[in-house]
Amino acid sequence: MTSTTVTRARLPLNTFGIAFGTAGLAGTWTTAGELIGAPTWTGDAVWAVAAAAWAIITVTYLRRSGRLRGIAEDLRHPVLGPFGSLFPAVGSLLAAHLTSWSPVVAAIGVWSMVLLATGLGAWFVATLMTVPRNPGSLHGGYLLPTVAGSLIASQSLAVIGQRQVAIGYLAVGVLFWLLVGAVLIGRFMVGPATPAGLLPTLAIFSAPPAVAGNALWAITGGRGSEGELILGALMIALLLPHVFLVRQYAQAGFALGFWAMTFTVAASATYGIRLLSLLPRTGVTVAASWLTLAAATVFIGTIAVRSLGLLHDSESWRTRAGSRLYRNAGLAGVVVASVAVAFGAGAGSPLLIVYQAEWGFPDWQLTAAFTVYAMTLLGTLLVAGRLSDFVGRRPVLLAALTLMLLSSMIFLYADGIAGIIVARAVQGVATGAATSTFTAAIIELSSPRRRGFMTVVTSAAPVGGLALGAFGGGLAAEFSDDPTRTVFLSLGIAIVTGMAAVFLVDETAGRRPGAIRSLRPAVAVPADARAWFASLAPLTAAGWMYSGLFLGLAPRFDEALFGVADPAVNAAIVALQPASSAVAGILFTRMPARSATRVGASLLVVGAAGAVIALITADLPLMLLAALVGGAGQGAAFGSSLRLLGPLASNASRGGMLSGVYLIAYTAYGLPVLIAGALSAALGLLSVSALHAAVVGVLAATAFFAVGARARRDRADTPADDAFVPLERKPQNV
Repeated sequence: MTSTTVTRARLPLNTFGIAFGTAGLAGTWTTAGELIGAPTWTGDAVWAVAAAAWAIITVTYLRRSGRLRGIAEDLRHPVLGPFGSLFPAVGSLLAAHLTSWSPVVAAIGVWSMVLLATGLGAWFVATLMTVPRNPGSLHGGYLLPTVAGSLIASQSLAVIGQRQVAIGYLAVGVLFWLLVGAVLIGRFMVGPATPAGLLPTLAIFSAPPAVAGNALWAITGGRGSEGELILGALMIALLLPHVFLVRQYAQAGFALGFWAMTFTVAASATYGIRLLSLLPRTGVTVAASWLTLAAATVFIGTIAVRSLGLLHDSESWRTRAGSRLYRNAGLAGVVVASVAVAFGAGAGSPLLIVYQAEWGFPDWQLTAAFTVYAMTLLGTLLVAGRLSDFVGRRPVLLAALTLMLLSSMIFLYADGIAGIIVARAVQGVATGAATSTFTAAIIELSSPRRRGFMTVVTSAAPVGGLALGAFGGGLAAEFSDDPTRTVFLSLGIAIVTGMAAVFLVDETAGRRPGAIRSLRPAVAVPADARAWFASLAPLTAAGWMYSGLFLGLAPRFDEALFGVADPAVNAAIVALQPASSAVAGILFTRMPARSATRVGASLLVVGAAGAVIALITADLPLMLLAALVGGAGQGAAFGSSLRLLGPLASNASRGGMLSGVYLIAYTAYGLPVLIAGALSAALGLLSVSALHAAVVGVLAATAFFAVGARARRDRADTPADDAFVPLERKPQNV
């Protein structure tokens, strides 16, 4: 018996550039938070990412490098060796950031990293003086052990209050900048051409003015001294040549080595924002600061995304991604993201009541804030619902989740109903792009054995997310000092997690021509699915209209008709119907889809009738029962509808068909609420709410008979051998 040992290649030292650039961007956001009011939580989040990257890279490197001999060999490498100094550089930046949390821990961390950086720098200088080397191996990274190490040590020491020592390290950094910088400029002028793989290290040559400026700022507190202004001028002078190198960078081909550029970009952006703060605060200087922050974020974010692309396409990743654990984890992350999108919409319902109490806007604006979400969602479904069939699921989902993050930012900084309406509109666009695409992606990512169950999960995810959002928003309104921050920071974490999952799962719909033509407003239902689509349309409308009754009107009639003023109780009542829908959708999985649709329609009729009576008699217990029964009806009906329709479309047409389903769903969800809001002043809230529930009952009853008739026609057209095979279990090519 023969055993084979697989030895993994050592992690190159320049991989620490990932943590270095991320820490630099975190510092930029922290500075922007102090000087231009950027959200501090963003900086904290990026610091956390930098710390995680530093720890993961360190552990992975140590596991693969073997004994100390392997580390020593790496440090002696003529090209990659200088990047070893990034380990203590990042460590000192991370430790210094902990000063406000624990000065003692920060001081211990900074001193430990500074001493290590000092030792590495001294050893590096000794090797420069004694070890012959090929001039062609010299590159901008040779500034890291002495110049960057000393200047970053100076900044970190100043942050923990060691001003005198910081001045000494600043002087050392400037000295070696002049010495090593002169050697490098001579090598660039008369030596061989810089290899394409080392082109990104040219950016390191331009970093010292900004890094020295940030260190001096930390020492002086940013007094705008002549030294700080001189460093600013030098920074601009050394950055400008890169404008003429853009073409060469683009032709070099992307590799992880491009992370060598990121800390220079981040440090320059940080120092630029600081210098702009010395000027009179005007709209121009503030806009310039925000543009600088945005440019650095987009640049480093692009490098990060491209790096993840390299990882995703690598052979080692494909081997891991083929395992069941990775597939299931990725699928679970995508489901979490789909729930998070709906969570954001559901959380808006109880928070709108809080905003109305705080800002005092009229009821019609409250209704507009609810309805603009549904209207923008519908418009996006109509225009972009089929886009993922042509460009792929992942690009559409990543764009939609990015918009959800943007809407969360708008919520966090809104100071009036106009900002809330804009945030809800962005939410609607994001949800419209994501909803049918999530459903298609989850179905296609599922194994054939679990595809039926996961189809039902996709139907439960939107209403389940709405329930969680409504309940979570109500709890935040009741118990949190800042409910908006509590809700949307939590949502942001879930969205970022979902984005990572979406990026890492396989693409299930390849690119094909026709993406632009697909943006024409249309509903694309495959011919084989049209008969069932038409029969199920009133059932979909009834279920989602019933959700609109609770999520759109209940926040108002709970207090006006039932006397419920407590936000947490109100949120629980609002969440009861979608929660019941989500649970029932999963419980009805084992029932044949045709039967489940008719049971769902029946429960919706009963629930709607109970809601009408409860509204007229102001009977709160009956209203709660109606929410449970009708919610169960929606869950059973919608989940089974997707089980019937899903197998009738291929991967190339499923996104378009599902966008049609959700177009009906969200029209029924939002439009009646808008009409009810417009009529409530004339007819009264009780009358329009009761009429709303009655229409749900009529639609559900219509669907009950339509589905039965469609099933009978199918049985009449089905050969005898197939008569007893449920439609959703027939083999399909999907």
